[in-house]
This record gives sequence, C-alpha cells and structure tokens, in this order.
Amino acid sequence: MEFLKATAADIAAVVTIYDAVRNSEFCAWNEYYPTQEHAVQDMETGCLYVLKEDGEVITCASVEPIAEDDDLPFWKINDGTHREISRVAVAPGHQGKRLAGKIVGMLLEELKRNGVSSIHLLASKTNPPAFRTYRALGFDFIGECYRYGTDYFVCEKILTDR
Repeated sequence: MEFLKATAADIAAVVTIYDAVRNSEFCAWNEYYPTQEHAVQDMETGCLYVLKEDGEVITCASVEPIAEDDDLPFWKINDGTHREISRVAVAPGHQGKRLAGKIVGMLLEELKRNGVSSIHLLASKTNPPAFRTYRALGFDFIGECYRYGTDYFVCEKILTDR
C-alpha cells in the first residue's frame, strides 16, 4: 500500500470515491460537498493525500492549513501551527478494513514530522465508525457543534509537548 500526495491523475478516482460515499449509511455529505473542485484545489495546494493499492486509489483525505472551523471556541491550539483533516473517504469495496484509520494515522505521523502542533477535525454524530476511529487514534472529543446542517463532535489531537 502506498501513501502519497495526490496528483492530477488521481482526481477522477477521488471524486468517484466522494460520489460513492456521499449516499452511504453514515455519511453527512450532500450533493454540494465534496466536489471535484474541492479535490482539485486540495491537490493543487498539496493538501490531498491518497492510499493506493496496486495503483488504485482506495482511500483519500485532505489536510487544510486554514479551515472554516478555526472559529470554534474549543480548540486548545489554534495559532497557525495546527491543521484540519477533512474529506476522509474509503472506496466502498475497501470499507471495513480500517483504512480510514490507516490514512489518518499516516497523516498524523507526516504532520508531526513537519512540525504541526495539533490536528482538528469534525466527526459527524451520524457516523459512529468515524468517531470510533478517531478515538482509537487518540483524538480528544472537546466539544460539539452544529455546522453544514449536521451535528458534529469537535475533535483535536495534540502532536507536540507544548
């Protein structure tokens, strides 16, 4: 399995995963989010990562340096040294294999090596597999919010000893 920054050649596969996951049981996404534009922008800014198996994109996730959710009052570290993980998705044929945890875990290692101090994310309350994954990876559930028409747990993982 390869963990890589996405390239333009990966965009179609990422969008296919977004579209397939969008209407699944636990997903809070709608027809407006995420889109091909999100994938392209994330790829162009070096923020889109993929896991590939035999050359096929099977999992994707984005890392944002500045996010809409930076305004939430719960964050312990919100000083520009943090990042937000978003748009984590696993291709339907590969779900149930703990691949979301694998890509997020790899992102945590990569970001820590690059001096990132904390990771923020929102976990939809309608997605128990996601918040079980984030708890297992050591995220603290530090609050709750309502955004984008959905109730979320606000999660943060501190990566440094500040």
